[in-house]
Amino acid sequence: MPVTPEIEVYATARTARPGERHGLPALTEISRTAEAHGVTGLLAFYHHRNPDPWLVAAALLGTTERLLPLVAAQPYALPPFTAAQMIHTLTVLHGRRIDLNLITGATGAELRQVGERLDAAERYARAAEYVTVVRRLLTEEGPVDFDGAHYRFEGLRMNAPLAPELRPRVFLAGSSPAALATAREVADVAVTHPEPVDRFAADFARPLAGGPRLGIRVGLVARPTAAEAWAAARDEYRETRASRLTMALRRTGGSDWSRRLAALATDGDVYDGVYWTGAYRADRGTLPLLVGGYEEVAGYLARYRAAGVRVLVLGNTSTPEDFAHAAAVLAELRRG
Repeated sequence: MPVTPEIEVYATARTARPGERHGLPALTEISRTAEAHGVTGLLAFYHHRNPDPWLVAAALLGTTERLLPLVAAQPYALPPFTAAQMIHTLTVLHGRRIDLNLITGATGAELRQVGERLDAAERYARAAEYVTVVRRLLTEEGPVDFDGAHYRFEGLRMNAPLAPELRPRVFLAGSSPAALATAREVADVAVTHPEPVDRFAADFARPLAGGPRLGIRVGLVARPTAAEAWAAARDEYRETRASRLTMALRRTGGSDWSRRLAALATDGDVYDGVYWTGAYRADRGTLPLLVGGYEEVAGYLARYRAAGVRVLVLGNTSTPEDFAHAAAVLAELRRG
């Protein structure tokens, strides 16, 4: 996939298609397709009903030669010592970097299921400690002592530290003030589901100026012409009465970015002629979609690039056809 030198591209791991008995063929297909298109890595999600992202990462590494896993790490699900062991083991076995997508939220139901009592700000504070412990275990020769509000270790030892080029990069997901402050403190990449580009520049990029690299997670529905793209988008993401009710409820609940996108989706559906809230309005996730002809979508991505974006995480790219359309957009972006 022709990618501009300034922007890295990740896609998202798909582990099964509807009706499949098991998901390894689907994961193998998307992993090899992504690698063939020059994608940096694949994001492995964390949700209670999803396959475990660490096991997905192991399978991904076993079916490719260069692709990097971007593993969703949820502090309440895995202690930092265990996460560091997993990273060290996978890195030593495969000789590849394992990146972390550090998440602090979940659905309210999932937080209740595990007895999570910390509020959002406290979860970000815990995440900062989590990253600190993981990094020290992977970089320091001697035993690690740590005395924090959420973790305490005394003389903690692990294997030999990883070489600098094999140490994980930390992506931090979120858009709230607590998320931005934590990203400045510990993240290599701050990533969000972006608002339309001017709002993104003001509310996300500007507060992080001089800090971590910026990343956005979006879907692309691009075709040779805008008419073809919009026909495909509206056919794929259809609103229903139930989906509109769900969207309205999300405006007052969930994460900061969920509320922001719910507000955008209820106030309108198309912004700047390209940015579309159709997936949210159809209750098919919180992913913003960029819809249009190849040149139009590339032009809009160029505006995000001008606002500081250096990492692109694609959320709806899974088939060879999807990757081909994305490649056409990125070729235009490189030329622009």
